[in-house]
Amino acid sequence: TKFIEECSNDALFKKLAPISEKREKQYERQEFVLRFFAYLNNYQNFGHRVTNFLDEYLVTNMETFNEDQFRHEFNAMLNFVESNFPFGFAKSRGSKSTPRVRFEAISVGVGLALRIDPNLNVENIDWIDSEEFKKLTTSDASNNEGRLKNRVEYVRDQLLGAKE
Repeated sequence: TKFIEECSNDALFKKLAPISEKREKQYERQEFVLRFFAYLNNYQNFGHRVTNFLDEYLVTNMETFNEDQFRHEFNAMLNFVESNFPFGFAKSRGSKSTPRVRFEAISVGVGLALRIDPNLNVENIDWIDSEEFKKLTTSDASNNEGRLKNRVEYVRDQLLGAKE
């Protein structure tokens, strides 16, 4: 939990994932970080109950996680997003909030793509404005296991298909 707190206070993370003061007080940043790691490492086993899934992941990995590896993956994902996504995780410049499903799709999709190609370079991310991406990142049925898998793998596959 100390590690999650450190990541949630990262200046680049705060810049890329704006949230309201109210959501900040509700520990939304910490939840975003936990969601990133839980889904990156275990999205295939997600059921339907987010809280139970995150709690179980946290307890299961509390003693055995590799802090250096986790920090490296978190920082690599943030750096990639900063370099390739003009609005970070937000929908538009100046946005005051970051939708959870959009954060999950981009952060986990980027993390998965970087695991396959750590030196990934992309020419464009035009797909971010596509109807398909919008459909995958609407909150309707956002906690459905199929929807989570579809949105993170969509981002992963788009990035890997857009190599230079």
